[in-house]
Amino acid sequence: MKRTRYLSFLAMLLCCLVAWGQDDFNPTSPTEPGVPPRKLTLKTNPSDGGTVYGSGRYVPGTTVGVRVSNATGFVFENWTDEEGNVVSESDSYNLIKGNRDEVLTANFTFKPDGPEEPDDPKLIQYFRLTLAAETGGSVSGGGKYQAGRDVYLRADAKEGFRFVKWTNTKDEVVSTEEDFYYTTTAENETLTAHFAFDPYNPNEPTDPILRHNITVTTEDGGTVTVGEKRLLEGRSTTLQAVANDGYVFVGWYLNDELYTTLNSFSYTMGKENVEFVAVFKFAPASPDEPSMPKDKKYAFYLMTVNGKPGDILDVPLVLSNLEDLYDMTFQITFPLGLEPDLEEIYLSEKAVGYDVSMTAVDDTTYMFSMIGGMVAATSTELLRFRVKVADDYTTGTSGRVKINQVSVTEADGNHLTASTRNGRIAIYKRGDTNGDNVVNITDAMNMITNVLEQKTSVFIKEVSDLNGDDDINVTDAMGVVNIALEEE
Repeated sequence: MKRTRYLSFLAMLLCCLVAWGQDDFNPTSPTEPGVPPRKLTLKTNPSDGGTVYGSGRYVPGTTVGVRVSNATGFVFENWTDEEGNVVSESDSYNLIKGNRDEVLTANFTFKPDGPEEPDDPKLIQYFRLTLAAETGGSVSGGGKYQAGRDVYLRADAKEGFRFVKWTNTKDEVVSTEEDFYYTTTAENETLTAHFAFDPYNPNEPTDPILRHNITVTTEDGGTVTVGEKRLLEGRSTTLQAVANDGYVFVGWYLNDELYTTLNSFSYTMGKENVEFVAVFKFAPASPDEPSMPKDKKYAFYLMTVNGKPGDILDVPLVLSNLEDLYDMTFQITFPLGLEPDLEEIYLSEKAVGYDVSMTAVDDTTYMFSMIGGMVAATSTELLRFRVKVADDYTTGTSGRVKINQVSVTEADGNHLTASTRNGRIAIYKRGDTNGDNVVNITDAMNMITNVLEQKTSVFIKEVSDLNGDDDINVTDAMGVVNIALEEE
């Protein structure tokens, strides 16, 4: 009862703060504790013309970088201020933050057939391939894919049934084979496997004879990956070997004979199962190794982000490289229950000319491949991707975002590994400003302290902006008090 009365008192106090905030603000008063940050709001015209980056609150005089990403069919024209004055025609520029709240608008023109419009390398679009099965069997191979990819689909008939055909949403026959490679289209599609009751058909095979297994193993000293482990005759997949520190790659062996000395190569499946062995050699003083330790020369960093249930979080991957890098591969594992949205990936402007693809290793792990581009020696955000937090996700939890299996290619074609640092995704309650998974008096006082521009040891801004206006203020503090009263 005392806690409730105290929280009610805090609510009254916050109302007084709101009334106090309505008095004339005198920025030249000698009692003002410094120049407060000012809000920069970025908008798009039209609203679906693209995406803008750089909104926030900044101390006057701060240099702020703003940029845009065009939507498909739109061309960026210019930036205008609140009066409609053109301030820049560059899609990425730096401005000096003024001593007031400001609004900038990125203006786009719809030109779907504009010859001057380049293909946007920053957006990778994926389409959902949904598989359905009639009574009598099961299917596998569905998911999200880029258009034009060959996807292996399989239909398995139950005992007493036989496979008949695959059809699309237009009821057109796509294939009469139980398993086949389907070329994805630039739209969401549903394929249905049809089965017939035929308990006495003696000709039904238990397993297609043209599909074979490819197995890869390794000795100590490195790691190996393979694109597909079960292939039809004539189909190809990629094998890759990455040496650990202090080791060098010797070669791939097939039937105890050297097959190739290339770290990565494409293998076309023949008429039988095959097993490749990757061999490494301990050679800490090898002249092929760089003079600088690998964990210092190239490094990949996943950053830590905070959020609350229902949020869509941006997770950045930062690259630090002392020399130009070209093709690269890496594997990222997300916390269980936090699903990455890989339909749209933003690449840094310094990552030029890359074709990005990814392959699901399991439900939480994805292998990324960046081919055909270059990153000059720098320290930059390489890419960023989004993670959806379910509305019912358990709060007070923190999971690691892991990166491993890194392989980078230098200008001379050398394949090297790199040092890595994992990130974290922490999920808190709405209004839990100190991260103890309880919204109470302490959170209310924490909010009041920060509204008055006095710092506290722990303050999680991502769960404190209750009204979603990108500004921590008295309204948010009153919201925390109301949540605390409800929990009482």
